[in-house]
Amino acid sequence: MDIDQDILNRIKQINWFTNCGQALENDMRFSYTRVYNWKEAMRSYQDPNWEHATLEARNELTAFLHNKYRNEYAQWNKIAKEVRAFIEKEVIQEVENYREKNELDQAFIDCVKWDIANAILESAYSKCNKRPTFFLELLKVYEAGNFPCGWDGKWPQGNVIVY
Repeated sequence: MDIDQDILNRIKQINWFTNCGQALENDMRFSYTRVYNWKEAMRSYQDPNWEHATLEARNELTAFLHNKYRNEYAQWNKIAKEVRAFIEKEVIQEVENYREKNELDQAFIDCVKWDIANAILESAYSKCNKRPTFFLELLKVYEAGNFPCGWDGKWPQGNVIVY
C-alpha cells in the first residue's frame, strides 16, 4: 500500500477556508446544513456529536479493512506515519496561520488534521472494493474552500454541517 500522489497534490492545492459561509460548490454525496460564521462553526466542531460521527466513520473504515482486507490493513501504522508527516509539512502551517488570524482554538486544528489524515488513509486503500469514503467526501468540502464542522443528527443518519 502506498499513498497516491494525486490525493497529496489535491490537498496541496486547497485554498483553505476561502468560501466559508458561502454555499458549497462541490457535489458531495451527503446532504448538508450550512452555518454562517465562525461562532456557529466553532459551536458545531466542539459538539461531541461531531467527534462521535467522525470517530464512527473512522471505525467503519478500520473494521471494514480488518474484516475484509487484513493483509492491506496490516500496513495501517506505516501509512498513518507517512500521512502525519505529510500533514505537518504541507498543511499545518497554513491552517495554523488561519487559526491565529481568526482566533480559533486548538480543536479547529485537530479537526482539520483528523479529516485530512483520514481522507488520505481512505485514498490509500482505494483498491479495497466498497470501502467507506466519508472523509474523501469531507475533502471535497475543503477543496471547495469550505469547512466541514459538524454533524446534524444521529450517526449515520443526518447531515454534515458546513461553514
